[in-house]
Amino acid sequence: MSAVTGEVRRKQSPQRIRKAKMMERFIELAKEYPTIMLADFARVPADHFQRVRKELAPDIRFFVIKKRLVQKAAEKMDRKGIQELVKRMPMSLVAIFSKKDPFETYRLVTERKAEVFLKPGDVAEEDIVIPKGPTDIAPGPILTDLRAMGIPTKIQGGKIAISEDFTILKKGETASPQVADLLRNLNIRPLKVGFKVTAAIDEEGLLYLPEILSITREDIMEMVVRAHSAALNLALEMGEINRHTVRPLTERAIVRALALALEAAWLSEETIPLLIRKAAAAAKALQEKVS
Repeated sequence: MSAVTGEVRRKQSPQRIRKAKMMERFIELAKEYPTIMLADFARVPADHFQRVRKELAPDIRFFVIKKRLVQKAAEKMDRKGIQELVKRMPMSLVAIFSKKDPFETYRLVTERKAEVFLKPGDVAEEDIVIPKGPTDIAPGPILTDLRAMGIPTKIQGGKIAISEDFTILKKGETASPQVADLLRNLNIRPLKVGFKVTAAIDEEGLLYLPEILSITREDIMEMVVRAHSAALNLALEMGEINRHTVRPLTERAIVRALALALEAAWLSEETIPLLIRKAAAAAKALQEKVS
């Protein structure tokens, strides 16, 4: 750092200095790591965030930074694709820098989920079931709420117990404040949350969106197989001759030639046995009709 820069920083407020350092760090990481990914961590619990950060380090680095600072840092960078990337910043932004390709980074980041309580207005991703069995809740006003919602209950060992499994929310239904509070009291965390990736770029500056990044290797293999099958069928219909089509084209030609020869009653080494069987079948059918 030059003496002039140091003097300027001494005259700046601590907040400005901190922002400048964060921008510098963002630029440094962008130079060091080939993949840059942006994600939303709004619902991710702090302990889960730290656990994922430790598990994926040092190949993958998480950097929480304000969107405005990313925009300013991007203006100072000459990296390809960075301007398109910053157009897709989420509200609660975390920048993810990775030495792995965007697909592998996406998989490692998004497959790690945390179970959290429902909030009012959340939509059930699957049927939410209150399981049969004892709870740690003492009888009280909540017992009235449980029974009002149709949940079968009983008192067991001085605690409330659920008599049988009860589906409190079906997939696609929205949680009311009453349901959200009840599930929290029962310590049921039915919602799985994680980092929601909005976009990524690779070292060449190519932009990747979630709908592309979410494609698995199995999906790619399936698409390749389907494409190969479609291309082969098209080549066979066109009569295109190559190392992939010559055998099925030959087999198809033999079958068609044999069928034509039989229709024309053409005598050859291949058709004589078939014509004899055909004639025998026709004679048998005629005999049955005559009888």
